[in-house]
Amino acid sequence: MLPGEDRRYIRGFYDGLLAGPPVSTVRDPAPELELTAIGRFVHHFRDSLGREPDEDALAAVQELFPTGPARIEFLWRFSSLIVLSSSIAAFGLLADSSAVVIGAMLVAPLMTPILATAAATVRAENRELLIALFVVALGTILAILVGFLTSAIASDAVRGTTALPGEVEARTFPGLLDLGIAVSAGAAAGYILPRRSATSALPGVGIAVALVPPLVAVGITYELGARAESQNALLLYMTNLAAIVFAASVMLVFSGFRPRQEVSRRMLMARVLVTLAAVAVVAVPLTLHTRSTVEDTRLRRTVANAITEWDPTARVIELTVDADNGEATVNLLVAGPNEPREVWILAERIHNEFDGPIDLDMQFQQDLRFRVSAR
Repeated sequence: MLPGEDRRYIRGFYDGLLAGPPVSTVRDPAPELELTAIGRFVHHFRDSLGREPDEDALAAVQELFPTGPARIEFLWRFSSLIVLSSSIAAFGLLADSSAVVIGAMLVAPLMTPILATAAATVRAENRELLIALFVVALGTILAILVGFLTSAIASDAVRGTTALPGEVEARTFPGLLDLGIAVSAGAAAGYILPRRSATSALPGVGIAVALVPPLVAVGITYELGARAESQNALLLYMTNLAAIVFAASVMLVFSGFRPRQEVSRRMLMARVLVTLAAVAVVAVPLTLHTRSTVEDTRLRRTVANAITEWDPTARVIELTVDADNGEATVNLLVAGPNEPREVWILAERIHNEFDGPIDLDMQFQQDLRFRVSAR
């Protein structure tokens, strides 16, 4: 227990942090406290937690939970749109068309049950939460299945290549930036949901954070036998799912939504912490992916600089790198007009700049030009 004088000092410091210097008014000579920026934020935060959502906001959130015959109609409509949007996304991914993939994001209805999950979480409605999670699981399975079947039917051109289409490959390298995008998009969705005047911005959230394309990429890569890429695409989807539910839940709490029963209100923090824990779980592999990507990028830059110093006339045709635990593997296909210099010199340059063991496998093609005439 702090002595009384210490408690008064700490209380005075806190009041000084929230309030600026005293100001006087003409009508009342007694000094008044003018709130600082921090003070205004704290008071606004307290007001947000204490206010109740209006009827329009409650109605907007309640629309996420259809009941009776409307629920069956919703499930049919949801399933149809998932299949259609997944088909669009699958063909767009295989055709390497970003415009088609964006169109699929606009058609995809997955954001609705995900926001319903967030709303049921903060309102402690367990039955609605289970229903929302069931709809999310249904959409997840259907999207992966559509991607798998589309790849089995239409991916003959992809099988003959050594690399996946760029749009598919883009969904197989999740990182911390994707987590940041998902959190921001989830917060935006949670802010927009109870405000009907801002619902026109909701499709933009669906474009910003991809939900269906990663799931379709899971099915495509799994059918093609790329198991690691399939797992990475699934990790991207789980990242988006966990981050959106967490961020949207927090924004709904700030908008005044909370459990009706006092006992359930005490469980609200536990529910939000569970969603935060889900975000933390996916953040671990994302961090590892990000570190691996950074290391690979640094190694690529190192190899490019070393080749320029080794032979300024040489050019890189193909380059694959793999940096793991400070060790690097480099596979190179280089072409140039001159005879190649000693390869160990290049390996030493890469080793010195990368500061780690290097295994270099290089193939050199000499540029030969022939110009003849026959008459």
